[in-house]
Amino acid sequence: MTRCSRSRAPGLVTRQQIAAETGHLGVEPGDTLMLHASVGSIGWIVGGPDQVLAGLLDVLRDRGTLMMYAGWDGSPYDITCGMPEVPPQLRAVWPAFDIKTSRAVREWGVLPEYLRTWEGAQRSEHPDSSFVAVGDNASELTSHHPLQYGMGAGSPLETLCTLRGKVLLLGSPLANVTLLHYAEHIAEVPDKAVVRYHMPVLKNGETVWESIEEFNTGGDGCMPWGGPVDLFEAIVDDYVKEGQGAVGPIGGATSYLFDARDLSDFAVRWMEDEFRAPVQRPDVRYELHAANHDDHRALAVLLAEADSEMTGKSIPETKAYSVADHWLECANARVFLATSQQEPIGMIIATLQEPKLGIIEHAFVQPAYRRRGVLRDLEIEASTYFLEVGCSHIRLQLDAENEVARETWRALGYRATTETMERPL
Repeated sequence: MTRCSRSRAPGLVTRQQIAAETGHLGVEPGDTLMLHASVGSIGWIVGGPDQVLAGLLDVLRDRGTLMMYAGWDGSPYDITCGMPEVPPQLRAVWPAFDIKTSRAVREWGVLPEYLRTWEGAQRSEHPDSSFVAVGDNASELTSHHPLQYGMGAGSPLETLCTLRGKVLLLGSPLANVTLLHYAEHIAEVPDKAVVRYHMPVLKNGETVWESIEEFNTGGDGCMPWGGPVDLFEAIVDDYVKEGQGAVGPIGGATSYLFDARDLSDFAVRWMEDEFRAPVQRPDVRYELHAANHDDHRALAVLLAEADSEMTGKSIPETKAYSVADHWLECANARVFLATSQQEPIGMIIATLQEPKLGIIEHAFVQPAYRRRGVLRDLEIEASTYFLEVGCSHIRLQLDAENEVARETWRALGYRATTETMERPL
């Protein structure tokens, strides 16, 4: 008879361990704590993901408070953003945001929804940017969330700073610090980009569509940043390099703890210094074309750069040329290149894996040309090709920890469908 193993599986992380290591990092009883977490990076959590929240609440105790950014999984933001009016046919079918039942955004992980449904949880009323909190300060954090410019003055993020709260990145990337949207809103920077969109909310049991205005917190952001990494990552990285915050392991996850007000103040100064004068992005001219064998060198260069960025290691030139040969000769693939002044700056490879399904591979734009619309235009070329050959859907794979890439593809209309999971042995 086959028996299940009784040995302790490697990588197991308990509620008690999470509590102890969070305390070692600097979280104390009575703290008000905003959490960003990558559950997969922590390890195999004994009892399931909810034990992460239970461990943190064990540290915070009765007088402490835990908050997360929840949003709304059914938000029509991507559809209504920029629309002067909502079409009647859309108004008729889109359900209203319900503070009691509307789900948190799935793509931000499982924990916001766990916290939303936690006993005693409270939620702010913003239909697109709601926060959920449990604990002594939950009501203060979530009450009176302004509809207009909902990440700025009067927001749960401002209240977090007022309460001298802390921000915990539990295995989450530096680019994920939502608090910096508050810094964006209050920083005195000229010509910040504004977006306007429409949201259905419940009022007296009826659906009412509200028009909302705020500084752009997605896509290209509200400031003309053209750096090689995400703006928030650059700011938080500089903050850490100045010796601020604490870093340490929680389970298998490298984690950071920051003082919310101090980090926000630093971010405001950083932004005002970087963007003190109106900045005009230089006009970058580029061309797109389907690659052929004359583009052998250009494709090899881009493949090598993409691999180096992903792995941190350089690949042999012969390997890059071999991979380029493979894609240029592949009968089921079409390679599209972006060039500026005859030099390669971006690529996308469109492959046919099965009838009616197109696969995007090796989508890459050089850092200096990001946030200029190059990836969007390459994706349009790939989409046009897929339509021509009869595809009805496009699929791509992303690193689950790469939130910047996930946000980029979400802005292009992609949504998560399946998830691959793994654990160490």
